[in-house]
Amino acid sequence: MLATDPDPVPYPAASARPKLAILIAARDEEAVIPACLQAISQLQYPAGTVTVLVGNDQSSDQTAALVQAFAARQSTLELINIEASVAGLRGKANVLAQLARHSTADRLFFTDADTQVPPGWLEGMSLAFTRSVGIVTGVTLPDGPRLFHKLQTIDWLYNLTLTHWLSYAGLPVTAMGNNMAVSREAYEAVGGYEGLPFSVAEDFALFQAIVKKGFNFRNLLDERVLATTKPVDTFRDFLHQRKRWMRGASALPGWMVALLYAQYLTLPLLGLLFWLSPGVAVGLYITRLFVQTAVLSFGLSRLRRTHLWPYALLFDVYQLLIGPLSVVFYWLPTRINWKNRFYDAY
Repeated sequence: MLATDPDPVPYPAASARPKLAILIAARDEEAVIPACLQAISQLQYPAGTVTVLVGNDQSSDQTAALVQAFAARQSTLELINIEASVAGLRGKANVLAQLARHSTADRLFFTDADTQVPPGWLEGMSLAFTRSVGIVTGVTLPDGPRLFHKLQTIDWLYNLTLTHWLSYAGLPVTAMGNNMAVSREAYEAVGGYEGLPFSVAEDFALFQAIVKKGFNFRNLLDERVLATTKPVDTFRDFLHQRKRWMRGASALPGWMVALLYAQYLTLPLLGLLFWLSPGVAVGLYITRLFVQTAVLSFGLSRLRRTHLWPYALLFDVYQLLIGPLSVVFYWLPTRINWKNRFYDAY
């Protein structure tokens, strides 16, 4: 499916704008959801066209009370308590499926409770829709004060820049559930989340299904749709996050999976090659470093985040080390932990 649209006719503007719904799954999010909802309250979009639905997924903290307090001040916000499963769904997909059923909007926007979207988010994402585009993905970067947090920022930026470039080559890779929009037509064409097999990466599963149905896609790299999210604080949580992502990515075409493994295992592969042919190994490493630097330079400049260059200089060491560790952890017989719910990894 080519990312360049042969039929670039946008939806009507102003008075004929489509109805939008923002869907948020929330489970024990009392520490982060106030900032999320505050950011949403600052969105710049015509009044009367946007509703916000928050699905309370059996939270044991004050998440529901905090959302209710916001809803009391903002009539377009509604809290929906998720008590049961529909169509055998589990986890986040179950919440989002019920929120989507509750809405009649023309486009469904997805973000997470620990994510803060920018004021121009709805407008920027909407501009990417045409009659043939079924799914649009923005760009999200973790934001935190520690070195570990900054390296996660560079990591996300690098991979999202690559995904953006690949999308222009017509290669669909993935979407991000904390910064994603789907047309109602595309969502219903795949049967919604109810029509998809279970995946711990529900955003990836929805993206793949929509593309397979023949809809076009957009992976944006634009400051107008740049959201921030909470980075993971511990290396253990980091490994569990990677395990969940790698499980979802296992559904990619075989050649893409092979390239991902090659990227993650660069250090041992280069070490083996250096033992066999030092000159070739050094040449490949320099070429890889050049390409990596070019990708980071483009992404940092495009998103106006050049102040992160000092951390980008440390990225190669970070990537060489975390890659093999992530692969080892992925293949360990441990279950995936998401919000204190456990799922099989294989």
